[in-house]
Amino acid sequence: MESSAFIKPDYQLKKVIKDEYLGLFFTDKKIGYFQGTASEILIKEEQAYLISGTGIIKLDLGQEKIFTILKEEIILNKNYKPIYFHYSQKIGESLLEIKGIKKEDSLLLRTFTASKYTDEKLPVDVIPLASAGFIVLKEGIKEGKVYNFKVYVEAMQKIESLKVVVGKPFMENNQKIYPLNQTLGNINIVSYVYENGDTYKEESLQGFTLRKISKEDAIKLDDNASIYDILSYVSIPVIINGSIKDIKEMIFEITGIQEAIPPSSSYQKINKDGEKIIVHTSVSPIVKKERIAVQKYLKPTSKIQSSDKEIIEIAKSIVGNSKSDEERVKKIVEWVNKNIKKTLKDRFSALEVLKTREGECEAHSMLTSALLRSLNIPTKIVGGIVYSEENKGFLYHAWNEVYLDGYFVPIDSTFGEFPANPTHIKLTEEENTEDISLYLGRLKLKIIEIKK
Repeated sequence: MESSAFIKPDYQLKKVIKDEYLGLFFTDKKIGYFQGTASEILIKEEQAYLISGTGIIKLDLGQEKIFTILKEEIILNKNYKPIYFHYSQKIGESLLEIKGIKKEDSLLLRTFTASKYTDEKLPVDVIPLASAGFIVLKEGIKEGKVYNFKVYVEAMQKIESLKVVVGKPFMENNQKIYPLNQTLGNINIVSYVYENGDTYKEESLQGFTLRKISKEDAIKLDDNASIYDILSYVSIPVIINGSIKDIKEMIFEITGIQEAIPPSSSYQKINKDGEKIIVHTSVSPIVKKERIAVQKYLKPTSKIQSSDKEIIEIAKSIVGNSKSDEERVKKIVEWVNKNIKKTLKDRFSALEVLKTREGECEAHSMLTSALLRSLNIPTKIVGGIVYSEENKGFLYHAWNEVYLDGYFVPIDSTFGEFPANPTHIKLTEEENTEDISLYLGRLKLKIIEIKK
């Protein structure tokens, strides 16, 4: 489809319904703000609605300050169905841009990253995530009311279910405040809103809070919260004596999290014992071979562009005349480890990682998946925790699993490991990587046994 098809329709502003500023806080430090508006508009004399928002987040990386800039515009028709939307997220010099427009019975999407784009269709009943709150406002905030949506989560580039339940109000400063209990996939978020729909505050499990503040206070970004403040908040201090390179198997006890159970895999076995979760990891398979559906881990996505010509060509040049898939995997792991610089910079796609040649652990994992999928080797991204000898504890991390000879083998291009060492505890898989937030700041870990 031509780019001209994604042009925003002309409209006439009728009236502003909502305009508010929210400060974003991590623990007690303000690290950014969001500004959102909702307006009634006319498109060819037909009533419609415009929802727009801007967000700015500042984090200190030590040598430099990284700004994340979010912008979004959504146009809904009078029945609250999306006509058009435009989302952009810029982190430092990295840019993700998504445009959507209604075409017949579908919502057409175009995702731009690394100067290239991918197209896809969304079902007609899917709406952009940011429009759900507006619909709740227009439909009415009443105790006990339940809303169910299918939403497109732009930042994660995926469709997810959203349930909103209006709770019992309480009074503050002679105003009613309603809790909106939201379940996005497996993630729970609570927003508190006034009767007119204005936000009072929003809380998540990960130490982040949104609070309504004045414009003057919102745009001040004087605090110097750093990425290391966040890493310290989510790190798990556990010391392993001796070199982890000699470890063959480990058994852990996990507590502090009830909402999710880590997935089992070929190299990781999970047992539930009351409120405790027992995790057994190994450098060799600890389950029998089984038939596993792997086709979805061969498909290209907007993040993992395995069908792109650049990806295909460099993958072939890396593996050369390798005789086996195992040899090809080892060469890809080694190449990514040696050629992609390890930085705390987010990237939005495998192509962007290939272009910039740097990024954090998920960047390494996206590129590894793309290169291996282009060679017809099923590969997925997984997330969890891994031991850091430097930090004397476990940190949150992303790596890959690759399907070889009937097993999904953990590999880690960030650290150059094939297979990945047993201190890797998988908590999420590619389909639900955002579920890692269920564990942040809450998970407690105890080592029961180490086998060398």
